[in-house]
Amino acid sequence: MDVMKEDRRSRIEPFGPARLHSLDMAVARRTSLPVLISAPAEFALPMAIEIAGGPAGDGAGIVFVDGAAHRDASWTLDRAAAAELGPLRAIVVQDVDALDRTQQSALKALVADPAGPVARPCRIIATTSVPLFERVTQGSFDSDLFYRLNRIHIKGDAHLSHGC
Repeated sequence: MDVMKEDRRSRIEPFGPARLHSLDMAVARRTSLPVLISAPAEFALPMAIEIAGGPAGDGAGIVFVDGAAHRDASWTLDRAAAAELGPLRAIVVQDVDALDRTQQSALKALVADPAGPVARPCRIIATTSVPLFERVTQGSFDSDLFYRLNRIHIKGDAHLSHGC
């Protein structure tokens, strides 16, 4: 699109999906708010790693939790809630939709309530390849946890956009 500015023509690029996505990523890297990424696993995990690295781009203080590995997920989330993992900058939860109710409660303890004090000085980045809001309406995912995680929502695929 061409616009006139002080007798000169300037070119303004329209905001397409790729541009909006890069803006979402830039905001997510620079904030401490929880991030929910709805995308196929092959796209979601690299995005989560990039966001968790933050502006510094290093991997120090980042813990990864695989929601599908139920025993390991419980152990890691419990240790993080008890501050037994040392100083954490971020916890990346892959396949957050696979967490059972007990694990969801442990994760909710780590995600700051927007109206309350911060429970743990680290951020949560969660990924899902299914429409998580549908899981909430079905009663298999905690609605409060969903809304706490959904502070910044990056949608990586059009088929997930409905209901996330």
